Amino acid sequence: MNGQAVPEPSSLMLIGTGLGMGSVLVLRRRNRRK
Repeated sequence: MNGQAVPEPSSLMLIGTGLGMGSVLVLRRRNRRK
């Protein structure tokens, strides 16, 4: 998983963390609504 095709691995990491946080928040909200 080397950053060869990706010029900015930091941006990918930020996007990945952002998506993860968003999914977690959505799951928590759905569980709370239940």
